[in-house]
Amino acid sequence: MSTLDYFVILIYFAGLITVSFMMSRKINNSEDMFIAGRHSSWWLSGVSSYMTIFSAGTFVIWGGVAYKSGLVAVVVALCVGLSSLAVGRWISGKWRQLSIKSPGEYLVIRFGHKTVSFYTISGIITRAVHTATALYAVAVVMCALVKVPSDCFLASTGLPGDAAAGYLSIWWALLLLGSITLVYTIAGGFLAVLMTDVIQFGVLLAVVVFMIPLSLNAVGGVEHFFSEASAIPDFFSGTSSNYSWMWLVLWTILNVGMIGGDWPFVQRYISVPSVKDARKSTYLIGILYLITPFIWYLPTMAYRLIEPGIGFDNAAMTYAGEHAYVEMSKLVLMKGMIGMMIAAMLSATLSNVSGILNVYANVYTYEIWGYRKRNRNCSESKRIRIGRLFTLCFGAAIVILAMLVPLAGGAEKVVVTLLTLVMCPLYIPSIWGLFSKRLSGNQLIGVMATTWIVSILAKLFVPSSIIHANICESLCGCVLPLLLLTSMEMLSAFQGKEQKGFGNLLSHRISDEAESVSEKNKASVKNYSHMAISCFCITIGFIALLLFGLLIAHDPKALAVKHIVWWFTGCILAVILAYMIYRKTDRHECR
Repeated sequence: MSTLDYFVILIYFAGLITVSFMMSRKINNSEDMFIAGRHSSWWLSGVSSYMTIFSAGTFVIWGGVAYKSGLVAVVVALCVGLSSLAVGRWISGKWRQLSIKSPGEYLVIRFGHKTVSFYTISGIITRAVHTATALYAVAVVMCALVKVPSDCFLASTGLPGDAAAGYLSIWWALLLLGSITLVYTIAGGFLAVLMTDVIQFGVLLAVVVFMIPLSLNAVGGVEHFFSEASAIPDFFSGTSSNYSWMWLVLWTILNVGMIGGDWPFVQRYISVPSVKDARKSTYLIGILYLITPFIWYLPTMAYRLIEPGIGFDNAAMTYAGEHAYVEMSKLVLMKGMIGMMIAAMLSATLSNVSGILNVYANVYTYEIWGYRKRNRNCSESKRIRIGRLFTLCFGAAIVILAMLVPLAGGAEKVVVTLLTLVMCPLYIPSIWGLFSKRLSGNQLIGVMATTWIVSILAKLFVPSSIIHANICESLCGCVLPLLLLTSMEMLSAFQGKEQKGFGNLLSHRISDEAESVSEKNKASVKNYSHMAISCFCITIGFIALLLFGLLIAHDPKALAVKHIVWWFTGCILAVILAYMIYRKTDRHECR
């Protein structure tokens, strides 16, 4: 990477931290800290949820699948879109109907405090290891690209996990990425998470969209791409040996559970003003996931024509696929834009980490620390301090675990797979409790314990020759808990049992009158929306300025595709101009 690339990355992260400190001035109480005072607009919540699903794995793992198998990676992502639409239709509005401040409060009301402790402890352990491994994966990508003098204190030391000599050390990469995420999450709370998600969305969307015409140009145009790619066996097939139609159906159901019940998503549903907004935010996730997957994966699909992998064995093909996005970026992007692409890849994971930190701080502050009698009537300022302290401790633990990943010697892949089997089934019972008046807390814990035992035993002892590993994991994580919950529901119905917790839940539902949004709240929602769009426009405006500067500086790569650069820059300026006209018109109407 060039000096300009490093400068762009530095400016990007400085921008994130600056925004977080600006948002910290708007935190007056714990609701502002953890759910943005319920003033998040539906589109802001939807974009943030969209970014929560992203990680470096979107580019590395699924980009690798697109390189090896083609269209199937797009189909896998489209299934997430269908899942989101289903959640918007039946689930997300249910969460916003409840007058709760955290996902943990729902569990206390519906199932009792024992259940929220069970969920929180399970979630903290599994999320910490899972997130640490994701953070390590993106740090590896960063280290492979950032060169430093071998005698610099930031340079590789040759310890396990470090990059080659002359590159950034994995330890410093993890410390830098973890510190940046902690700073903006602690300082600005959930509002900073929302705003930085919009910035990250702007970078991600702009860079990936820019890469599409560049990638197609590199392989000879649209017609040549489709004619050459069609010659690759099953490249435009919607399924593959690893991702069959059965797996895709199970994957869709599993994502309904994740998007409908995972705490970072629930936090976003309860942060909007109304039930209608919660549904619209989830519909937005679905629409984006039905439109953008081909945009993400087309560059790696095009790279297959440049590096066809002829003579590669499966391991070499996998390696080439996982590096396809980075290699295509190096090939088609100019100086500065490579740094922007790396920033997009890094921010995809950091967005996920920041959301997890904030939501667990929310649950801890309200339902673990705040459950103690002596803490129930504490001041709002103390709640904010406790939330920030938990965020610091939990984030530091994740960074330390990420630093230990290299010492696992590859065992982390097995650990993450097992923890995924533990984590994914947590979503389904909590959603079930929104609709069922019979499921008890003990039954919920029993379902989870049974699912985990069966899942881990199946993973360890059922050979892939009997059932494919992907299908086995999906059956254990999705179908098994559904069957167990259905059995318990039928048994409780036969016994005529109904749980008191469901009645408590009904009493916490917001009436139609209470749900009506006041003019003051509408003004706050509008204010946050304007701040978010301003952040987005500044972000893409910086990208347009960078591209214009490259043309002025006669950058060879920029000049070679100057028609694409001018077209893309013009589109960005049109978006910014349209927003400026809207703001001017809006201010005029408000007078």
